[in-house]
Amino acid sequence: MNPPASLAAMALFGKAKIAALRVLLAEPGQSLHLRQIAREGDISPSAMARELDALVAAKILLEEKRSNMRTFRANVNSPLYLPLRELAGAILGEIPARPSKHQRKSQKLGLSAPYDWSNSAIPDDVLIFKAASALNFEDVAKLCATYGIKHVRNVIDTRVKDQFTKAVLDRQLRNIDAAARSVEHAT
Repeated sequence: MNPPASLAAMALFGKAKIAALRVLLAEPGQSLHLRQIAREGDISPSAMARELDALVAAKILLEEKRSNMRTFRANVNSPLYLPLRELAGAILGEIPARPSKHQRKSQKLGLSAPYDWSNSAIPDDVLIFKAASALNFEDVAKLCATYGIKHVRNVIDTRVKDQFTKAVLDRQLRNIDAAARSVEHAT
């Protein structure tokens, strides 16, 4: 960002909003965890939370809450989305896609939560365990599409100890396997 643009951006938005808009407008469909956004802007999570709350209240961002995790994404249906993206692009320069080195496995897979937020080098089996343990069917299906149903089942069988969680995941895997077989037979 050149110095005049930097001054304009700071005057209009402030450091935390600039960081949030830069990250969230770069990938409008991508939901990011509060801590990820704060880390990108080198802002404390509490300061970033206040700014994100204001952007959610203005309906510029959408928020999802899952237990104690909050994720945010750009509200592409907001009448302010396109003008704000153009303004941010003019002030900040072209809004770049976030560099792939910062993209975590959970983001690459399109999972609903940043299961690897504390460890970007998380081993695949640990990611599978953590994501599957959340019992989100879409996440389990994405894991199966990426790693294969057999591998996901093996990780669940060896790592998941809670019988209820195991039973739910077993049912999900049976449904995913049945859907995969029906698609196979249809083609």
